[in-house]
Amino acid sequence: MGSASQPMLVVKANRALLRKRPSYKDVRKAYDGYLNETQLHFKELTPFEQKKIRDKIIEQAKRDRWEEIKIYFISLFILCAIIIGIYFWFFN
Repeated sequence: MGSASQPMLVVKANRALLRKRPSYKDVRKAYDGYLNETQLHFKELTPFEQKKIRDKIIEQAKRDRWEEIKIYFISLFILCAIIIGIYFWFFN
């Protein structure tokens, strides 16, 4: 068992660590310039290019949806096969 002074030693060690840590104001000052200087530049797209990208996204979403449905059916088939196998194994 530990002594009664151990919790005080832990508190003292934690206070010492807090003094070494930079304050929130110092960290904020260090990053202040980065927030104002960062500018994002996007390429302007024509309506045709926007439609082309939109169509690609929709087509990919359809493919992903069908793939997910296939996985569900395959897992359902495997689950049914396991249940039927267990049924015949134990009851016949």
